[in-house]
Amino acid sequence: STPNPAAAGGEKALAAPEPAKGILRITRHPVMWGITLWGLAHLLTNGDVASIVFFGGLTLLALMGPFLIDQKRLKALGEVWTKYQAVTSSLPFAAIAAGRNQLKVGEIGIWRLAGGVVVYVTLYVAHAWLFGVAPHP
Repeated sequence: STPNPAAAGGEKALAAPEPAKGILRITRHPVMWGITLWGLAHLLTNGDVASIVFFGGLTLLALMGPFLIDQKRLKALGEVWTKYQAVTSSLPFAAIAAGRNQLKVGEIGIWRLAGGVVVYVTLYVAHAWLFGVAPHP
């Protein structure tokens, strides 16, 4: 829900005085990292060929996505994107660890964190009903 300059149509967020706020301080590609974690978790628990192809393919795409998005944005936006990259990182927490940004958990918002927990618990509890497989036997 944070306006992301890396998302399709999100480049107007770069005009904000501080475009790297909230989760974007941690990583400029939060969706890609979410898909990567989801895919890896499912790869660890599913060993059949179909699961390896499906979850492995999505994980690989999500790992390559940030690099491809950054290249596309740099080509389209030039110096504006370079400045944004200077204060953010693709790898979570790398810009914070390097001192190029700082963690401000309050910007993420408790309602977003709580919403994430609610979605996770709902999907976990309803996993068997939704997908036909219980998350734990």
